[in-house]
Amino acid sequence: MQTELLDDAGFDIQSVIAEQAGNAIGFQVNDLATTGDGSSKPEGIVPQTQAGVTAASATAITADELIDLAYSTDGAVRRLPGVGYMANGSTIAAIRKLKDTAGNFIYDPQVGGPDRLLGYDVIENSAMDSIATAKKTVLFGHFPSYKIVTTGLDVATSVDAYFANDITAYRFVYRFDGKLTHGGHVKHLVQA
Repeated sequence: MQTELLDDAGFDIQSVIAEQAGNAIGFQVNDLATTGDGSSKPEGIVPQTQAGVTAASATAITADELIDLAYSTDGAVRRLPGVGYMANGSTIAAIRKLKDTAGNFIYDPQVGGPDRLLGYDVIENSAMDSIATAKKTVLFGHFPSYKIVTTGLDVATSVDAYFANDITAYRFVYRFDGKLTHGGHVKHLVQA
């Protein structure tokens, strides 16, 4: 960033840089904590989950499959605080349209709180796969069982690095890894 621009901006441009860096780091951490394969990347939660249910279709999910997914976990797990479903927005939209045999929607949107599905909280995670052949599209379980270990965010600023060009440099470094501490605490639904 040109040092002159920092001085003459008329607003706190460093706060804007910090906010944008925080957003970018947060989205990347979410992606890696969700789908990272552990090979030069953190171990994401999805690759560590156990199979719960295989959907009958590659392009749809049924209410019965969501019930079976919940009951593929141990009864003690289903009673822990922090238990729920996780899926991306397009999968949640498909689930939102499901009805029981009486014609009632099984999805219960909540204003000011987490939405509920079959009595459990729903977490929307954009890093989850959309409904497609052989994709793990829905998780169910105790999400606090996935632990993230981090060294924290390191932020450095230097006016010396590019002194000849009158540029202020910013560096943001965030290191972390994740691990599902109890393999049976989170299970996935995989499309056919």
